[in-house]
Amino acid sequence: MTLAFLDKYNVVDYRTLRAVGMSHAAISSAVDCCLLKLSRGTYSIIRACTEHKHRPVTKLLSDDDWVDFFRTTTPFSRAADHRFDEHVARLKIVHYRHFRAADAVSGVSAAILHELPLYKAELERIVVSHPSAASRSPEIIRWRRHFSPEDVCRVHGVRSFTPVRTGLDLIAESGPAGGMAALEGGLRTQVERESGDSQIGMRNPQRMHTIGREIVARDFVPAAMRLRQGRERALRILAIISPLSENYAESRTSFALHQMGLHDFTQQWNVGRDGDLLTRLDFLHRPTNTVLAFDGGQKYANFGGERLKHEGRLQNELLNMGFRIVHLEINDVMNLKRFEMKLFAQAPQLLDYRGKPTLK
Repeated sequence: MTLAFLDKYNVVDYRTLRAVGMSHAAISSAVDCCLLKLSRGTYSIIRACTEHKHRPVTKLLSDDDWVDFFRTTTPFSRAADHRFDEHVARLKIVHYRHFRAADAVSGVSAAILHELPLYKAELERIVVSHPSAASRSPEIIRWRRHFSPEDVCRVHGVRSFTPVRTGLDLIAESGPAGGMAALEGGLRTQVERESGDSQIGMRNPQRMHTIGREIVARDFVPAAMRLRQGRERALRILAIISPLSENYAESRTSFALHQMGLHDFTQQWNVGRDGDLLTRLDFLHRPTNTVLAFDGGQKYANFGGERLKHEGRLQNELLNMGFRIVHLEINDVMNLKRFEMKLFAQAPQLLDYRGKPTLK
């Protein structure tokens, strides 16, 4: 078990609350006041409550940072932060008390455990697979399905599908684009772990890509061959995944480019000037010097106007160096038709480089 995770976030169960003197009625009234209900009989203490009947919970506080997080944020800001939703979903899974011995957390729930990239995922119920049983409840969905012991691991003490098997399953469950994003996120983490360099993507993106392709051949392809359904589609996606995608948006962009038949974009290309590194381009089509750049005010939120001015100066320098820049938002790459129209309208020279799409 990862005790550093399990010992945090003030997680307590019903029996513990009763042991410090709280009645059933007091526990019920504390939910959404100083307790966040994770699942049946399991809660997280989020506030040092001054309400008389809730005061016993303060005896159980151990993670002041978690309480401080709730004190310094608003319900609105937390509701708008998908990372918070995913973190709470992870707590629910890790502390769920009613798994069966043969259960293996799977699908989106396994992706949450492994912190794989997701987009607007359904987080309410825990998804598990079981070799012989199927059931549903307000808290859990249990699928009866065959799976190999090679595709199972433990994370935070919970029996779960591996990141590779999870990504492969998400191809069918969330669509090939979502599956590819999960696979690339897992691959990036594995490259960093095996290389012993969490900054390898910054230091040496070419080596990161090479190591990634070796891992795909060694670990990912055998897992795809164990699939009973969807093997051919999974292998096509494995042929194009890269550890160089740094987030969901970049994975989705890579997928869209391959769908459009544009297979020769380079990710994470370093641009130098006078012997120094000027910037790093997320996507570059070297034959036409076409750059894809993501926009969004959020990336400037923590830096203010100076960062925005810097980005403006940088764009002017890139334009002076002969680069053509196409600015994108996440909604552009989520809609393939919209992406095609925008990309080819601003960079028509790319039309000459279209090939066959990866998936039809």
